[in-house]
Amino acid sequence: MKLVLTLDEAIARLPSIEPNPTDAALEHYLSELYALGRLCQTPNISPANTAFLQNSIATRRPQRILEIGCANGYSTLRFWQITRAWGAHITTMDISRPPFEEARHHFAVTGADIDLHLGHALEVLPTLPREPFDWIFIDAHKAVTLDFFVRARKLATPDALIIVDDVLKFKDKMQRFYDYLATHNIRYTIEQVDTDDGVMLIDLAAQP
Repeated sequence: MKLVLTLDEAIARLPSIEPNPTDAALEHYLSELYALGRLCQTPNISPANTAFLQNSIATRRPQRILEIGCANGYSTLRFWQITRAWGAHITTMDISRPPFEEARHHFAVTGADIDLHLGHALEVLPTLPREPFDWIFIDAHKAVTLDFFVRARKLATPDALIIVDDVLKFKDKMQRFYDYLATHNIRYTIEQVDTDDGVMLIDLAAQP
């Protein structure tokens, strides 16, 4: 059964934390946030997906990250957990106000300097500064994945890595996206990070 909490109720269930926390304190906070998200059926990335994405970030060391669909901010903070070592800029967004407000709270209490936007990504993306992103994560309404990808690619560096989540579990909802990739000869790989799902990696530097 899904647990529905107000923001105040959610905050009360989480440990206290100071801005710019130690690695141990941040890990504890994020672990508790993930557990709470499971109770509330929040669409957070899994531990296996978290490890995969954090490894990608640590390897590529992007300077500007774009996330489309942050929910309660858990995934965004997992990105920040790695990039705060070199001060990467992170931009994220969500269409729904309740998760947006929760994400804003989590960013504030941890001291994460994250550029957070409320609204539909197709309306938010054209308003962003034109400085390009070199690591992009798309995890929003699956039927609109193609539109997210086309808009996000316009904001990407020539060597950016674009990662699309849930491409196995929800492939039927992404058929337009798969057809577009085939028609435009866009190369990609799929990593099965969970037993029932995976992520798609599109390295723009490897395109013909």
